[in-house]
Amino acid sequence: MVSEFILLGFSTFPPHLLPAFFLLYLLMYLFTLMGNLIIMATVWNEHSLHTPMYLFLCTLSTSEILLTVTLTPRMLVDMLSTRHTIAFVACASQMFFSFTFGFTHSFLLTVMGYDRYVAISHPLWYNVLMSTHTCARLVSWSWAGGSVIGMMVTLIVFRLTFCGSNVIHHFGCHVLSLLKLACGKETSSVTLGVILVCVTVLMGCLFLIILSYVFIVLTFISRGQHQHLQKIRL
Repeated sequence: MVSEFILLGFSTFPPHLLPAFFLLYLLMYLFTLMGNLIIMATVWNEHSLHTPMYLFLCTLSTSEILLTVTLTPRMLVDMLSTRHTIAFVACASQMFFSFTFGFTHSFLLTVMGYDRYVAISHPLWYNVLMSTHTCARLVSWSWAGGSVIGMMVTLIVFRLTFCGSNVIHHFGCHVLSLLKLACGKETSSVTLGVILVCVTVLMGCLFLIILSYVFIVLTFISRGQHQHLQKIRL
């Protein structure tokens, strides 16, 4: 029974290049944090920005910060460490939070697409359709959906038996790299199920986002034709 995993991500890199990669990733991490914190602080302090669009943007920044905090600090530590092991429970936690914040991020982008569609295509109904209560529910559903899917995928993966190698050829507890270490008849079906869940959710979000902007474009076309007809009548 495996009690810990070995992450091979940076151990194959030339040692003399690791400080440069560490500095590069650290700067990217700090800029990401600073940028999102500035967005959140600006929205919080500017009362004119207390609208649904900026509420969603602020929540999106929160999910992005949490996602980077889940993955990046561990990567930075591994770059300068000679010990690249991660405990079984820590690996499961990293996978859960990665999936949770990743899927929540996708759901929030979908909600923002819908918000822009309502604002542009139905401006007179916007305050009714996107009330504070509705926005709070959409944000809550996004977080709840991401958490449920993250928990479901993590439980399914870590119910498998890891009886062979404990070496993960990745920078973190990547689900596909981890599934390669599992043994048992159900491993292939679990791998297929995890892929189907991820692809279905992400492609579904992408489809809804594209659909929102298709309707927005159609609204602009319809308004342009209407204005053109009015000019002809005049």
